[in-house]
Amino acid sequence: MTHAPLDGISDLSIEAIDHDGVVLMALTGDIDITNAGQARAAIEEQLNNHPIGIVICLAVSFLASTGLSMLGEVHRRTQQAGIGFAVVATTRSAQRSLQASGMDRILLLHDTVPHAVEGLQKATASERPDLAR
Repeated sequence: MTHAPLDGISDLSIEAIDHDGVVLMALTGDIDITNAGQARAAIEEQLNNHPIGIVICLAVSFLASTGLSMLGEVHRRTQQAGIGFAVVATTRSAQRSLQASGMDRILLLHDTVPHAVEGLQKATASERPDLAR
């Protein structure tokens, strides 16, 4: 039996950490219609800071279609802005949601956060030597 929080909003924790210009955003809990806007706003805040890349680490127990849609929007916006974007799905439920929706064929997925961060840093360094650190 699952218990919904009394306020009706699923638990979601968002932490952002800068790794030499690549922002790691760790999302834990659930992403559904009650809090996808919260995740979207946090990611947009980071996009507005114009990082060289964003890595979304999905350590979530539930990833609803609204969360998948949000990831698609972020992918589109990062491409338009020339910002690197990668996703790490650390839980089986997040991996299944990405696979079932076909998002695993659209998004740049990595097995680990260090690989994702390093991959975006290397890609940026080769594409934009002026940003290499």
